Amino acid sequence: MSATGASEPGTQPQKEVCLLSLDGGGVRGISTLMILKILMESIDPKNPPKPCDCFDMIGGTSTGGLIALMLGRLRMSVNECIDAYEKMAHDVFTKPRNPVISKGRLRGRFDHEALERHVKQLLESRAISADALLDDRLNPNSCKTFVCATFAGSDENIILSSYNNRQRNHQRDQDLLKTTKIWEAARATSAVGRFFGPITIGDETFFDKASGESNPIETMLVEAQDMYRRDKSLPDQHIKCIVSIGTGLYFKSDLGHIDRSLKKIAIDAELYAQNFRHKNSKLFDSRRAFRFNVHSGLENIDLEEVAKWGEIKAATRLYMQEEQVHEQIKDFVKNMQTRECKLLIHFI
Repeated sequence: MSATGASEPGTQPQKEVCLLSLDGGGVRGISTLMILKILMESIDPKNPPKPCDCFDMIGGTSTGGLIALMLGRLRMSVNECIDAYEKMAHDVFTKPRNPVISKGRLRGRFDHEALERHVKQLLESRAISADALLDDRLNPNSCKTFVCATFAGSDENIILSSYNNRQRNHQRDQDLLKTTKIWEAARATSAVGRFFGPITIGDETFFDKASGESNPIETMLVEAQDMYRRDKSLPDQHIKCIVSIGTGLYFKSDLGHIDRSLKKIAIDAELYAQNFRHKNSKLFDSRRAFRFNVHSGLENIDLEEVAKWGEIKAATRLYMQEEQVHEQIKDFVKNMQTRECKLLIHFI
Protein backbone atom coordinates (compact mmCIF):
# COMPACT_ATOMS: atom_id res chain seq x y z
CA MET A 1 0.00 0.00 0.00
CA SER A 2 1.29 3.46 -0.89
CA ALA A 3 1.56 6.42 1.47
CA THR A 4 -1.64 7.82 -0.03
CA GLY A 5 -3.60 4.72 0.88
CA ALA A 6 -3.75 3.38 -2.69
CA SER A 7 -3.01 -0.25 -3.53
CA GLU A 8 -3.39 -2.65 -6.39
CA PRO A 9 -6.94 -3.95 -6.86
CA GLY A 10 -7.54 -7.25 -5.12
CA THR A 11 -4.56 -7.10 -2.78
CA GLN A 12 -6.43 -5.95 0.33
CA PRO A 13 -10.05 -5.13 1.14
CA GLN A 14 -11.06 -1.48 1.02
CA LYS A 15 -10.33 0.12 4.39
CA GLU A 16 -13.44 1.69 5.89
CA VAL A 17 -12.67 4.89 7.76
CA CYS A 18 -14.36 7.02 10.41
CA LEU A 19 -14.11 10.80 10.13
CA LEU A 20 -14.78 13.68 12.53
CA SER A 21 -15.37 17.25 11.31
CA LEU A 22 -15.56 20.21 13.73
CA ASP A 23 -17.04 23.66 12.97
CA GLY A 24 -15.68 26.94 14.27
CA GLY A 25 -17.62 29.15 16.68
CA GLY A 26 -15.71 30.81 19.52
CA VAL A 27 -16.46 29.80 23.10
CA ARG A 28 -19.47 27.91 21.80
CA GLY A 29 -16.93 25.24 20.89
CA ILE A 30 -17.68 23.87 24.35
CA SER A 31 -20.98 22.67 22.84
CA THR A 32 -18.96 20.66 20.32
CA LEU A 33 -17.04 19.02 23.14
CA MET A 34 -20.18 18.29 25.16
CA ILE A 35 -21.72 16.54 22.14
CA LEU A 36 -18.55 14.55 21.57
CA LYS A 37 -18.38 13.64 25.26
CA ILE A 38 -21.89 12.16 25.09
CA LEU A 39 -21.03 10.26 21.90
CA MET A 40 -17.93 8.71 23.47
CA GLU A 41 -19.82 7.85 26.68
CA SER A 42 -22.50 6.21 24.55
CA ILE A 43 -19.86 3.85 23.18
CA ASP A 44 -18.62 2.92 26.65
CA PRO A 45 -20.06 4.70 29.72
CA LYS A 46 -17.46 3.29 32.11
CA ASN A 47 -14.39 3.84 29.96
CA PRO A 48 -15.14 6.28 27.13
CA PRO A 49 -12.62 5.91 24.30
CA LYS A 50 -10.51 8.76 23.03
CA PRO A 51 -11.73 10.21 19.73
CA CYS A 52 -8.30 9.50 18.22
CA ASP A 53 -8.98 5.79 18.81
CA CYS A 54 -12.40 5.97 17.13
CA PHE A 55 -11.70 8.22 14.15
CA ASP A 56 -9.08 7.80 11.45
CA MET A 57 -9.13 11.50 10.63
CA ILE A 58 -10.12 14.58 12.64
CA GLY A 59 -10.30 18.04 11.09
CA GLY A 60 -11.55 21.44 12.14
CA THR A 61 -11.50 25.15 11.52
CA SER A 62 -11.04 28.09 13.91
CA THR A 63 -11.91 26.89 17.43
CA GLY A 64 -12.89 23.58 15.84
CA GLY A 65 -9.33 23.45 14.55
CA LEU A 66 -7.95 24.00 18.06
CA ILE A 67 -10.10 21.13 19.31
CA ALA A 68 -9.04 18.92 16.39
CA LEU A 69 -5.38 19.48 17.27
CA MET A 70 -5.98 18.55 20.90
CA LEU A 71 -8.02 15.45 20.14
CA GLY A 72 -6.08 14.24 17.10
CA ARG A 73 -2.46 15.40 17.15
CA LEU A 74 -2.16 15.51 20.97
CA ARG A 75 -4.36 12.39 21.41
CA MET A 76 -6.30 13.87 24.32
CA SER A 77 -9.48 12.46 25.82
CA VAL A 78 -12.62 14.59 25.59
CA ASN A 79 -12.51 15.37 29.32
CA GLU A 80 -8.86 16.44 29.06
CA CYS A 81 -9.77 18.62 26.10
CA ILE A 82 -12.68 20.23 27.96
CA ASP A 83 -10.41 21.12 30.89
CA ALA A 84 -7.74 22.60 28.61
CA TYR A 85 -10.29 24.44 26.47
CA GLU A 86 -11.98 26.03 29.47
CA LYS A 87 -8.68 27.25 30.92
CA MET A 88 -7.64 28.63 27.54
CA ALA A 89 -10.96 30.38 26.91
CA HIS A 90 -11.06 31.98 30.37
CA ASP A 91 -7.66 33.54 29.77
CA VAL A 92 -8.00 34.40 26.08
CA PHE A 93 -11.66 35.33 25.54
CA THR A 94 -12.32 37.29 28.73
CA LYS A 95 -9.97 40.15 27.81
CA PRO A 96 -11.21 41.65 24.52
CA ARG A 97 -9.50 44.72 23.10
CA ASN A 98 -10.24 47.07 20.22
CA PRO A 99 -9.08 45.62 16.88
CA VAL A 100 -6.83 48.31 15.39
CA ILE A 101 -4.07 48.66 12.86
CA SER A 102 -0.73 48.59 14.67
CA LYS A 103 2.49 49.18 12.70
CA GLY A 104 0.65 48.47 9.48
CA ARG A 105 -0.86 45.19 10.72
CA LEU A 106 -4.29 44.33 12.04
CA ARG A 107 -4.35 43.66 15.76
CA GLY A 108 -7.00 41.11 16.64
CA ARG A 109 -9.74 41.62 19.19
CA PHE A 110 -8.08 39.01 21.41
CA ASP A 111 -4.48 38.53 22.46
CA HIS A 112 -2.83 36.01 20.15
CA GLU A 113 0.16 35.76 22.47
CA ALA A 114 -2.10 34.41 25.23
CA LEU A 115 -3.41 31.77 22.82
CA GLU A 116 0.12 30.82 21.76
CA ARG A 117 1.23 30.62 25.38
CA HIS A 118 -1.63 28.28 26.31
CA VAL A 119 -0.97 25.96 23.37
CA LYS A 120 2.74 25.76 24.18
CA GLN A 121 2.04 25.14 27.87
CA LEU A 122 -0.41 22.41 26.94
CA LEU A 123 2.20 20.73 24.75
CA GLU A 124 4.82 20.83 27.49
CA SER A 125 2.33 19.46 30.04
CA ARG A 126 2.05 16.40 27.80
CA ALA A 127 5.83 15.99 27.50
CA ILE A 128 5.81 17.41 23.96
CA SER A 129 8.20 20.14 22.87
CA ALA A 130 6.60 23.59 22.68
CA ASP A 131 7.97 23.80 19.13
CA ALA A 132 6.95 20.29 18.04
CA LEU A 133 5.96 19.98 14.40
CA LEU A 134 2.42 19.28 13.28
CA ASP A 135 3.91 16.61 10.99
CA ASP A 136 3.24 13.20 12.57
CA ARG A 137 4.35 10.91 9.75
CA LEU A 138 6.69 9.01 12.06
CA ASN A 139 3.53 7.56 13.61
CA PRO A 140 1.71 6.27 10.49
CA ASN A 141 -1.05 4.55 12.46
CA SER A 142 -1.95 7.64 14.47
CA CYS A 143 -5.11 9.65 13.85
CA LYS A 144 -4.61 11.96 10.88
CA THR A 145 -5.29 15.58 11.84
CA PHE A 146 -5.80 18.74 9.82
CA VAL A 147 -6.91 22.34 10.33
CA CYS A 148 -8.24 24.82 7.80
CA ALA A 149 -6.58 28.21 7.36
CA THR A 150 -6.73 31.02 4.81
CA PHE A 151 -3.98 32.86 2.98
CA ALA A 152 -4.11 36.59 3.72
CA GLY A 153 -5.06 38.72 0.74
CA SER A 154 -6.08 35.95 -1.65
CA ASP A 155 -8.75 34.35 0.59
CA GLU A 156 -7.48 30.98 -0.65
CA ASN A 157 -8.14 28.14 1.77
CA ILE A 158 -5.25 25.90 2.79
CA ILE A 159 -4.95 22.65 4.73
CA LEU A 160 -2.30 22.30 7.45
CA SER A 161 -2.02 18.60 8.24
CA SER A 162 -0.12 16.04 10.29
CA TYR A 163 0.15 13.77 7.22
CA ASN A 164 1.23 14.00 3.60
CA ASN A 165 -1.58 14.11 1.05
CA ARG A 166 0.21 13.57 -2.25
CA GLN A 167 -2.74 14.99 -4.15
CA ARG A 168 -1.77 18.35 -2.64
CA ASN A 169 1.57 18.39 -4.44
CA HIS A 170 2.22 22.13 -4.61
CA GLN A 171 5.70 22.93 -3.30
CA ARG A 172 4.12 25.37 -0.86
CA ASP A 173 2.12 22.52 0.72
CA GLN A 174 5.22 20.38 1.05
CA ASP A 175 7.17 23.23 2.64
CA LEU A 176 4.40 23.87 5.16
CA LEU A 177 4.17 20.16 6.00
CA LYS A 178 7.88 20.09 6.83
CA THR A 179 8.02 23.31 8.88
CA THR A 180 4.67 24.10 10.54
CA LYS A 181 4.68 23.77 14.32
CA ILE A 182 1.60 22.68 16.26
CA TRP A 183 1.20 26.07 17.92
CA GLU A 184 1.53 27.79 14.52
CA ALA A 185 -1.25 25.61 13.10
CA ALA A 186 -3.39 26.59 16.10
CA ARG A 187 -2.74 30.27 15.42
CA ALA A 188 -3.29 30.00 11.66
CA THR A 189 -6.70 28.34 11.96
CA SER A 190 -7.70 30.89 14.63
CA ALA A 191 -6.72 33.97 12.59
CA VAL A 192 -10.32 34.74 11.67
CA GLY A 193 -12.21 38.02 11.28
CA ARG A 194 -11.51 40.52 14.04
CA PHE A 195 -10.74 37.83 16.61
CA PHE A 196 -7.03 37.08 16.21
CA GLY A 197 -4.56 38.90 13.98
CA PRO A 198 -2.56 37.38 11.11
CA ILE A 199 0.33 34.94 11.54
CA THR A 200 3.26 34.34 9.20
CA ILE A 201 4.70 30.83 8.81
CA GLY A 202 7.80 30.80 6.62
CA ASP A 203 6.93 32.97 3.63
CA GLU A 204 3.16 32.62 4.02
CA THR A 205 0.79 34.85 6.00
CA PHE A 206 -2.56 33.51 7.19
CA PHE A 207 -5.66 35.56 7.91
CA ASP A 208 -9.34 34.92 7.18
CA LYS A 209 -11.72 37.89 6.94
CA ALA A 210 -14.53 35.46 7.85
CA SER A 211 -14.90 34.53 4.17
CA GLY A 212 -13.34 31.10 4.45
CA GLU A 213 -14.60 27.74 5.64
CA SER A 214 -16.55 27.72 8.90
CA ASN A 215 -17.54 24.08 8.38
CA PRO A 216 -14.78 21.80 7.05
CA ILE A 217 -17.04 18.87 6.13
CA GLU A 218 -16.46 19.14 2.36
CA THR A 219 -12.72 19.40 2.91
CA MET A 220 -12.88 16.37 5.19
CA LEU A 221 -14.53 14.26 2.50
CA VAL A 222 -11.99 15.32 -0.15
CA GLU A 223 -9.06 14.59 2.18
CA ALA A 224 -10.48 11.15 3.03
CA GLN A 225 -11.00 10.37 -0.65
CA ASP A 226 -7.42 11.34 -1.43
CA MET A 227 -5.99 9.30 1.43
CA TYR A 228 -8.21 6.20 1.52
CA ARG A 229 -10.35 5.71 -1.59
CA ARG A 230 -9.17 3.11 -4.10
CA ASP A 231 -12.02 2.77 -6.57
CA LYS A 232 -12.68 6.22 -8.06
CA SER A 233 -16.04 5.03 -9.40
CA LEU A 234 -17.28 4.45 -5.84
CA PRO A 235 -17.05 7.89 -4.21
CA ASP A 236 -18.05 6.88 -0.68
CA GLN A 237 -17.23 3.16 -0.49
CA HIS A 238 -14.44 3.88 1.97
CA ILE A 239 -16.65 5.83 4.42
CA LYS A 240 -17.68 3.85 7.47
CA CYS A 241 -18.79 6.86 9.49
CA ILE A 242 -18.55 10.63 9.13
CA VAL A 243 -19.58 12.85 12.04
CA SER A 244 -19.98 16.63 11.70
CA ILE A 245 -20.44 18.71 14.86
CA GLY A 246 -21.49 22.36 14.95
CA THR A 247 -21.49 25.09 17.58
CA GLY A 248 -25.17 26.01 17.46
CA LEU A 249 -27.52 27.35 14.80
CA TYR A 250 -27.22 30.86 13.43
CA PHE A 251 -28.20 33.99 15.27
CA LYS A 252 -31.51 35.77 14.91
CA SER A 253 -31.34 38.77 12.60
CA ASP A 254 -32.38 41.23 15.31
CA LEU A 255 -29.47 40.45 17.62
CA GLY A 256 -27.48 43.57 16.85
CA HIS A 257 -25.05 43.08 19.73
CA ILE A 258 -23.68 39.87 18.23
CA ASP A 259 -20.47 40.32 16.24
CA ARG A 260 -21.14 40.29 12.47
CA SER A 261 -18.18 38.00 11.82
CA LEU A 262 -19.50 35.40 14.23
CA LYS A 263 -22.98 35.65 12.70
CA LYS A 264 -21.48 34.89 9.29
CA ILE A 265 -19.46 31.97 10.66
CA ALA A 266 -22.52 30.40 12.26
CA ILE A 267 -24.80 30.94 9.27
CA ASP A 268 -22.25 29.70 6.73
CA ALA A 269 -21.47 26.61 8.80
CA GLU A 270 -25.07 25.41 8.66
CA LEU A 271 -25.38 26.26 4.96
CA TYR A 272 -22.30 24.11 4.32
CA ALA A 273 -23.92 21.32 6.34
CA GLN A 274 -27.19 21.51 4.41
CA ASN A 275 -25.39 21.54 1.08
CA PHE A 276 -23.27 18.55 2.09
CA ARG A 277 -26.35 16.61 3.15
CA HIS A 278 -28.05 17.36 -0.18
CA LYS A 279 -25.04 16.22 -2.23
CA ASN A 280 -24.31 13.17 -0.08
CA SER A 281 -27.79 11.97 0.83
CA LYS A 282 -26.77 8.31 0.43
CA LEU A 283 -24.38 8.64 3.36
CA PHE A 284 -27.19 9.92 5.57
CA ASP A 285 -29.78 7.46 4.26
CA SER A 286 -27.42 4.56 5.01
CA ARG A 287 -26.80 5.96 8.52
CA ARG A 288 -23.13 6.54 7.89
CA ALA A 289 -23.21 10.34 8.15
CA PHE A 290 -24.34 12.29 11.20
CA ARG A 291 -24.74 16.01 11.87
CA PHE A 292 -25.07 17.24 15.45
CA ASN A 293 -25.77 20.94 16.01
CA VAL A 294 -27.77 22.55 18.84
CA HIS A 295 -30.73 24.33 17.26
CA SER A 296 -32.05 26.30 20.23
CA GLY A 297 -30.64 28.03 23.29
CA LEU A 298 -27.37 29.47 21.95
CA GLU A 299 -28.74 32.35 19.86
CA ASN A 300 -27.79 35.08 22.34
CA ILE A 301 -24.27 33.89 23.09
CA ASP A 302 -21.40 35.83 21.54
CA LEU A 303 -17.83 34.72 20.91
CA GLU A 304 -16.25 35.76 24.20
CA GLU A 305 -19.12 35.10 26.62
CA VAL A 306 -17.35 32.53 28.76
CA ALA A 307 -19.70 33.41 31.63
CA LYS A 308 -22.52 31.76 29.67
CA TRP A 309 -20.87 28.34 29.47
CA GLY A 310 -23.44 26.99 31.90
CA GLU A 311 -26.17 27.97 29.42
CA ILE A 312 -24.24 26.42 26.53
CA LYS A 313 -23.83 23.12 28.36
CA ALA A 314 -27.46 23.04 29.50
CA ALA A 315 -28.78 23.72 25.98
CA THR A 316 -26.48 21.05 24.57
CA ARG A 317 -27.64 18.42 27.08
CA LEU A 318 -31.29 19.18 26.28
CA TYR A 319 -30.58 18.90 22.57
CA MET A 320 -28.85 15.52 22.96
CA GLN A 321 -31.89 14.20 24.87
CA GLU A 322 -34.32 14.96 22.03
CA GLU A 323 -35.87 11.85 20.52
CA GLN A 324 -34.60 12.45 16.99
CA VAL A 325 -31.08 13.17 18.21
CA HIS A 326 -31.22 10.16 20.54
CA GLU A 327 -32.00 7.97 17.52
CA GLN A 328 -28.99 9.45 15.73
CA ILE A 329 -26.79 8.59 18.68
CA LYS A 330 -28.05 4.99 18.65
CA ASP A 331 -27.32 4.74 14.92
CA PHE A 332 -23.84 6.14 15.53
CA VAL A 333 -23.18 3.54 18.25
CA LYS A 334 -24.43 0.71 16.03
CA ASN A 335 -22.14 1.95 13.29
CA MET A 336 -19.16 1.95 15.64
CA GLN A 337 -20.04 -1.55 16.83
CA THR A 338 -18.54 -2.97 13.65
CA ARG A 339 -15.49 -0.70 13.80
CA GLU A 340 -12.18 -2.43 13.06
CA CYS A 341 -10.77 -1.36 16.41
CA LYS A 342 -12.62 -3.67 18.80
CA LEU A 343 -14.46 -1.13 20.92
CA LEU A 344 -16.74 -2.43 23.64
CA ILE A 345 -20.19 -1.12 22.83
CA HIS A 346 -22.88 -0.39 25.42
CA PHE A 347 -26.23 0.37 23.80
CA ILE A 348 -28.02 3.37 25.26
